[in-house]
Amino acid sequence: MMKPSEPSDIGDYISELFAERWRDHDRAVLRHTLIGMVGGQIVNARSLSTKYSIPESKVLAAFATDRYDLNGSGDVIDVFGVGIAGQLPFEFQTQESTLNICCALVSVMMSQLTPGQNTILSVDPVSKSPIKVISGPSGATSYPNGAVIVLVAPSIDEFCQDQWNSFCKYVRFYESEENASLGSRQASPAVQLSVQELSGIAQSLSDTLWP
Repeated sequence: MMKPSEPSDIGDYISELFAERWRDHDRAVLRHTLIGMVGGQIVNARSLSTKYSIPESKVLAAFATDRYDLNGSGDVIDVFGVGIAGQLPFEFQTQESTLNICCALVSVMMSQLTPGQNTILSVDPVSKSPIKVISGPSGATSYPNGAVIVLVAPSIDEFCQDQWNSFCKYVRFYESEENASLGSRQASPAVQLSVQELSGIAQSLSDTLWP
């Protein structure tokens, strides 16, 4: 897998990274799990089996991978960098739930799984100023207007071995291009995009994972 040579290529490259990371996993169970979490539901093997007519053993096999964190009752509390608790940098608010999410891209992609608009709250890592993004299937708008997103392009080995340190910790919202340059100076390559451009990449990622 070649790293992108142009900023316009980074969306396709990122989609390939995620697809490779989840290549041997049950993506249908993942999608059903995320939809349930966004809807404020308690998600476990029995609830998914009942709702989607999936054998409970198949759901449990998916849960047994390295990507699902469960509580003592067998309920999903974190998967795909989306959790119901924890110290993650993005707060994703719907009418039914509030989730904590690992990075800006996954936060906006989660909006593809809901019919309405959602609120994403974060802080500029440089200025510490609050940033709010209203996101939905039709696009995204930032407050303050003109906020930008940084996307990075680690190698597939770097991404699969340590998603947080190679990708997630850099993929943040910034209130200005200057702050984005300061915040991403240790990441290479790094590309600055508008929030609306990020929404398009999030849609492509969703389409790649769940064609």
